[in-house]
Amino acid sequence: MFTSLIIRRWWVFEALLFLLPAQPALAQRAGTTASPTRPYTVVYKLKSTANARLASPAASRLQAAYAQIGAKGIRQKFPKVAPPANARVATGTVDLSLLYELTYNTRQSLQQVQRILMSTGAVAYVEPVYLREPLQQPNDPAADSTKASQYYLKLIQAYPAWEVSQGSSDVLIGILDTGARFTHQELKDKLKHNTADPIDGIDNDNDGYTDNYQGWDFADNDNNPSDDPKSSKGHGTAVAGIAAAATNNASGIAGTGFNSMFLPLKVFSSRGSNFGGYEAIVYAADKGCKVINLSWGGEGHSQFEQDIINYAVINKDVVIVAAAGNTDKGAPLNIYPASYDNVLSVGGTTAEDIKVANHTYSYNIDLTAPALNVLSLSVTNDTGLVIESEGTSFAAPMVSGAAALVRAHFPELNARQVMERLRMTTDDIYQLAANQPYLEMLGKGRLNMKKALQATGVKAVRCSSFAMADKQIPYAGATIAIDADFVNYLAPVQNLQVQLTSSSPYITVTQGNLQLGSLGTMVSADNSRQPFQVKIAGDAPYNADVTLRLGFSDGAYTDYQYFTITINPDYVTLDANNLKVTINSMGNLGYNGLNLAQGDGIQYKGGASLLFEGGLLLATDTMHVSDNIRDEQYVSDGDFTSTSAAHLHEATPLAAQEARAVMHDAYPSDQNVGVQVKHIAYAWSEEPDRNFVILEYHIKNLTDASIKKLYTGIFADWDIGAYTSNAADWDSTNQLGYAYNTMVAMPYAGIKLLTKNEPSYYAIDNIGGGAGTLAIEDGFTSEEKFTALSGGVARTRADGGGHGNNISQVVGGAIDNIAPGETRVIAFALLAGDNLEELQQQATAAQLKYSRIKTGPVPLALADTACAGSTPTWTPEHGSNFNFYADAEKKQLLGTGTYYTLPALTAATTIYAANADSVFESAAVPGTFSLPVAPVAAFEVSPAAIFPGTTVNFSNKSINSKDWRWQINNQEPVSARDLAYTFQEPGTYEVKLVASARFGCAETSTVKVIHVQETSAEAIAATLKMYPVPAAESVTLRLLPDKAAGRHPSIMLTNITGKAIHPQVQFDSFPEATASINLKGITPGIYFVHINYSNTSLIRRLVVQK
Repeated sequence: MFTSLIIRRWWVFEALLFLLPAQPALAQRAGTTASPTRPYTVVYKLKSTANARLASPAASRLQAAYAQIGAKGIRQKFPKVAPPANARVATGTVDLSLLYELTYNTRQSLQQVQRILMSTGAVAYVEPVYLREPLQQPNDPAADSTKASQYYLKLIQAYPAWEVSQGSSDVLIGILDTGARFTHQELKDKLKHNTADPIDGIDNDNDGYTDNYQGWDFADNDNNPSDDPKSSKGHGTAVAGIAAAATNNASGIAGTGFNSMFLPLKVFSSRGSNFGGYEAIVYAADKGCKVINLSWGGEGHSQFEQDIINYAVINKDVVIVAAAGNTDKGAPLNIYPASYDNVLSVGGTTAEDIKVANHTYSYNIDLTAPALNVLSLSVTNDTGLVIESEGTSFAAPMVSGAAALVRAHFPELNARQVMERLRMTTDDIYQLAANQPYLEMLGKGRLNMKKALQATGVKAVRCSSFAMADKQIPYAGATIAIDADFVNYLAPVQNLQVQLTSSSPYITVTQGNLQLGSLGTMVSADNSRQPFQVKIAGDAPYNADVTLRLGFSDGAYTDYQYFTITINPDYVTLDANNLKVTINSMGNLGYNGLNLAQGDGIQYKGGASLLFEGGLLLATDTMHVSDNIRDEQYVSDGDFTSTSAAHLHEATPLAAQEARAVMHDAYPSDQNVGVQVKHIAYAWSEEPDRNFVILEYHIKNLTDASIKKLYTGIFADWDIGAYTSNAADWDSTNQLGYAYNTMVAMPYAGIKLLTKNEPSYYAIDNIGGGAGTLAIEDGFTSEEKFTALSGGVARTRADGGGHGNNISQVVGGAIDNIAPGETRVIAFALLAGDNLEELQQQATAAQLKYSRIKTGPVPLALADTACAGSTPTWTPEHGSNFNFYADAEKKQLLGTGTYYTLPALTAATTIYAANADSVFESAAVPGTFSLPVAPVAAFEVSPAAIFPGTTVNFSNKSINSKDWRWQINNQEPVSARDLAYTFQEPGTYEVKLVASARFGCAETSTVKVIHVQETSAEAIAATLKMYPVPAAESVTLRLLPDKAAGRHPSIMLTNITGKAIHPQVQFDSFPEATASINLKGITPGIYFVHINYSNTSLIRRLVVQK
């Protein structure tokens, strides 16, 4: 497929480590591939030009890896190709100088070789060398004919196309196939010779290929690329004839490329299974081919092959045309190289434009061409023809020849523009009912050579990249934004509309419309101002691949493009700090189980993964073990089922990142423990917490019986550099199991127990190498897992007897007595450092961090009193669950809960409470209960002289008391601290105060006798008060009521002449005796106030001043 779709799924393992076609990469186990591969051979790419020069320290690691795998024949794949000069600025350019190939020791598996090379940190990918196959169906020898018709030339409009352009001999088509019969009359004059290197036994042009005068055989590594009729049945000759057979020579057939020349490069061996297709692509591109035809392929993606394709198209401006395949599996199928980015993929149709019944269909196909009963050249003699019964092998060269014409006619177009022009000038074939089931899976249409040369205003817009915005993850139920970039390859568009849709039941497009408007030729645009948005269904399966469609329109122009994304991943990667860690939903670390294509492992400071496999182990005995790591058959044990998939949360209250998931094992079961596990991973981005990730497990007992002892641990199969040079050790002070490389300076990695559990540790020599080890390279049994968990600190070192080894370790802790339904917490830290000292510093930092975030707040201390014999209760503040202790050292636990009730007090008592809401207790604080001191009741009375109507204040002077009751004579008691009381009648009154200590555990009383006097003339005179004097606006009289008359006394004024004045007088309600005389309107002067009672009268002098 031509257009490059960069699906930047950041959570997917970027290096595609160990990615094999047709199945996930399996740990250290031999696997099969979709296409056959060259035995014991790998191709690999170094990460940078610095590594390509084998600069230290990468050199020592790589050399050690070579020795470990028994590498032979290490060679640079393309030593003559220099790094691109503009690699820093040219988008997509490929540096072929980084590609190498080697053979390895037959005792090693492919996966082991991949592990060893990748662990050096110098290698980007390691892949097998695929042996691709010609994409044809068997010939019918009886169909040889010199009279058969080339029906397809008329169908694809070749004749009128040749009236427009007959191409140029300067445009060279590379035919990379089984070779060609050079003496065939239709080919002998069309073969491009390398006149710079005639056949004389000398490499005259110094290109590394001696006597490559008429091409090269990359499969057998010689200068004879002729077609062998015995081994190839003339496949290459037939392909060459369709694209480049001589035209207008009054014999044979006509190649669609007319005047175009061809370069035969043999890529299939005549005497074995060797294959050299991708080396030949580089050669053809470097030798000036403007079109390359690939009528071969197979299943299985290879990054090496994609790199070669990109080099030819992007670096060298070559059109690559490939056959889409002849396999109909009842579903879309990707055949490579046709399905790679930057390839023009050609499907097969009949003379009636109907899909050939057993041919491949796919959203990656770009166009079709006739692939049934195609007349071409026979390899058996120099004039013979043959009808190839079927095969996209023979459709592809029709398109290659057409591409050569377009390149000659439009020399200004680059390779990608030529491919787009061919795709967009096809004839629609979807109106045919037979093609409807394959809508848009047979490309844009069937090749039309005339339109490819004559059409004007051809438009072609492609999406060049597609990515989740802001590292969003398409979880079930989530709505995610999608960023996209676009390139307009051909004629300008004026009102370009783009629409995103999907037929998947798990995708709802909530914002799929984009208006890009006008775009000139080779102008780019993006949707940053209006990102697409899609909602993932809540019931989306885990790791489901879904297809989305982009539709393009601008007036009469319409087009489409498909791509696939993976939704609802059940694994996430924490990358907030120097330690990049993947966890999945079933307790695995590093990768999604044994699928090493899903996950980043455990990477430190951007280096290669330090871990091959890791995960949680639980066991109660040899029969009851729960985990999801390798079993005795070397497949994931699969004991855990996810109930809440792993989700990544950013900037939580506790950490920069948290990953959370919930799982349970198969209970009831005779083989599992019977637990639910909520697991949480924490990562921080600030110093000093940048070099560790904390793993916390909340384990709930699902059984109806107590689990007396649950052995819990983390298994880690470390691969630090060359993994057979590793060692594992134990630091008892830090409860830290760690691993390192014994040969070269590389990071240290380790696991530390953080919680206060009885520790366990077992260092494993995977392939033996000492007493007491568990040889788990061939699998890990339940018995071995229990042994590694249950023996305490059992085997502290693994190093192959001192020389380094393939090692693993189990770091664990025992949890005692988990009641049914109870949840207990255990936690570990994953650590890395540049050396052991740094690793130990990280262990200390991790412990401090975890203790800080998992210790509840300190409760408030208490000082209180209680009665002797009482049972006081303490409910501390700042928390909901507390441990109560008899001592400050927390040695004697009294109880646990939200409160604690003390036994009957006989003396002052102090207990201690610590917050137990989190993993760690807080500091303990005291709660002291003292016995109260006996109260003393006392009070004061005011005023001293009391008359009927006088309000008397009783002020409480009691000590050591909390509650008080007042009682006057036999009236109802009043609870109050102080008392104000108005006596209405003269007489003798007994006032009693009862003072009580807290809880009423002690009380005392005191009594005073109060005498209320009669309202006599003397008492009235003694009580009368007048203020202020002098007065201005008013004057107040404080006096006794006229009790005898049952009313207030009368009040009047007289001036110095004796004239009576009756001002406004305001009394308080009876029997209160306060009067206010309004002096407004009274002229200044001297006045006399007359207060008249029923039994006496009083006169007081008043000065009024204004």
